[in-house]
Amino acid sequence: MLNRKGRARLLACVACGELGRCEVCRSAIEQTNAGTLRCRRCGAERPSVCLACGATKFRVLRTGVSKARNDLERLAGRPVAEVSAEATEPVGDASVIVGTEAVLHRVDRADVVAFLDFDQELLAPRYRAGEEALALLARAARLVGGRRDGGRLLVQTRMPTHEVIDAVLHADPGRFALVESARRAALRLPPESALAEISGEAAPPFVAALGDDGVDLSGPSAAGRWLARAEDHRRLCDGLASTPRPSGRLRVAVDPLRL
Repeated sequence: MLNRKGRARLLACVACGELGRCEVCRSAIEQTNAGTLRCRRCGAERPSVCLACGATKFRVLRTGVSKARNDLERLAGRPVAEVSAEATEPVGDASVIVGTEAVLHRVDRADVVAFLDFDQELLAPRYRAGEEALALLARAARLVGGRRDGGRLLVQTRMPTHEVIDAVLHADPGRFALVESARRAALRLPPESALAEISGEAAPPFVAALGDDGVDLSGPSAAGRWLARAEDHRRLCDGLASTPRPSGRLRVAVDPLRL
């Protein structure tokens, strides 16, 4: 299993292999044209220096599904089927299948499910990345069955102590929930607060008129989106509803699933 679309484009230190992560929210970072490192999730920016060893050079970690298929065919010495949104060829009697998460819905049973480069799921630039990663592992675990069935779930990661991995190893989602709840409280993310993402051509005048004392605003992002944040949904929705709506396209997504 190897997802690509919408996942983190990871950077690793050339000297020690440490993944580049945001100091604020621990998400993936990217290199800017100015040579700094910037978080895609929260926007925090810092110098291009490895936090583990102090080196200043990073490389991009990126392997496509087609390349993974070719490598697996060479290693396994047998045909490998590919499943993705673009490659929908029949799986047939293939004993080895590689693909995006679509493959988890095309197969009823598996002896082994291997997640290649799972760090891109853990560090995806979305505040629910951990939840979604845990859901993927749970789906895969159902395919291989219990330990007595002999199935195996393999996860390739540079972060073996991550709370998602820890929760799966102990079959205890509560371990993840405990850490994630504390993180969201610190960053004021749902359900510890109420959020609304505002976009569209009418967004600038709408945001300018949004003057409720209980609603905090940030933005715009590079994609031209603003975030409105309040302590609870009543305060947020009251502020949004009381703001005059200008002409033009306006989109307000409350507690967006992906942010």
